[in-house]
Amino acid sequence: MSRFVIGYFYKEELNLYGDTGNVDILAWRAKERGFDVEVKVVGTGTELRAADMQELSVLFMGGGADSGQKKMYEDLINTKKKYVKDYILSGGVGLFICGSYQLLGKYYKSADGSLLEGLDIFDYYTQHFGHDKRRSTGNVVATINKTLLEDVCFKQNNRIGDTLVGFENHGGRTYLGKGLAPLAKVTLGFGNNGEDYTEGLYYKNTICSYLHGPILARNPHLADFLIARSTSTDKLKELDDTLIISAHTASKKLEQ
Repeated sequence: MSRFVIGYFYKEELNLYGDTGNVDILAWRAKERGFDVEVKVVGTGTELRAADMQELSVLFMGGGADSGQKKMYEDLINTKKKYVKDYILSGGVGLFICGSYQLLGKYYKSADGSLLEGLDIFDYYTQHFGHDKRRSTGNVVATINKTLLEDVCFKQNNRIGDTLVGFENHGGRTYLGKGLAPLAKVTLGFGNNGEDYTEGLYYKNTICSYLHGPILARNPHLADFLIARSTSTDKLKELDDTLIISAHTASKKLEQ
């Protein structure tokens, strides 16, 4: 039986909108395919080694409130930055939602003008323009990046189509640098910044998104891509996704 190891980084600090559901969904869908699933929680007190990262099938980090993240942030910057950066740039499979997505960029500029240094893995930044500017909140429908859609691994495990659906709630607005590809283009919602219609980031095997929900609950094609790519499985056994597909379809008809 093949192993499927999920590295759940900062479970306590980065689970503001039920993002731990993404881990539950990955674990369940992998178990249904016969994989031996293990969830390794990596927190502020966890000492990492390069060998630990090599064991991971998928690295997951969720979103959290700006307040209360100081301890987690300091641990990430001071002790785990190198491991996360090497994992991503070497093609490791990862899913990063909202707050953790923001931390992979150059910096986060808060409403009071202060700068929070990012991991600087990618050329983008996030800025909060103050509480007078409308918060990016509501339902989202987006069209998936064509490169991802045409990826053989994605295509063979896609029974949904070319859309992603979910819910966003963020004050910061992210601006991708030149050459970076978004995960999708929004047709409903704000996405990265409410200006250029981009949503999230797609790089090698890294998926970043502002979509909560959690994102994998209504987007099984994305969950199966992460599982298939990380286990080098071209075609996963089909599951009964009747209810999930219905939820996805219904979500495309929601108002913002």
